This record gives sequence, structure tokens and C-alpha cells, in this order.
Amino acid sequence: MTTDIIDQVALALFASDGMKIASPGTTLQQSWDRTPEKHVIYRERALVFLSAMGRQMLDLAGTEIAKLDERDRK
Repeated sequence: MTTDIIDQVALALFASDGMKIASPGTTLQQSWDRTPEKHVIYRERALVFLSAMGRQMLDLAGTEIAKLDERDRK
């Protein structure tokens, strides 16, 4: 399996789209390796996903920090 987070998310999106080749003994990674023409599309989708997730995590962290600051002031 890939170790790069972008590649991991791209592979997960590939799997969630049902792109695994339906033949006995074929793994998800083998299906991915056999369709290099799809890698760019899925990596682009992974970047969008990670960007949106990062913004949400930043907003959540900001909210939680504000709650802690408010609690500390009391």
C-alpha cells in the first residue's frame, strides 16, 4: 500500500467508487495499479477532500480553543 496521505485518500476514494476489478484474487492495490490513467483524477479529488477536511479541523480547533479560553477566564 502507499504511504503518502494523498495517495491513501486517492485509493480510498477509488475504492468507495467501486472501482476494484471484480475478479477472484485481485486486490484493491492491484486494481489501482492497473488503472494509472485514473490516478490523476483521484489524486485531485483527494487534495480537495484533504483541503476541506483541514479547514473543518482548523475551525473545530479554533472553537475548542475559544471554549477553553472562556473557561479559563471564569
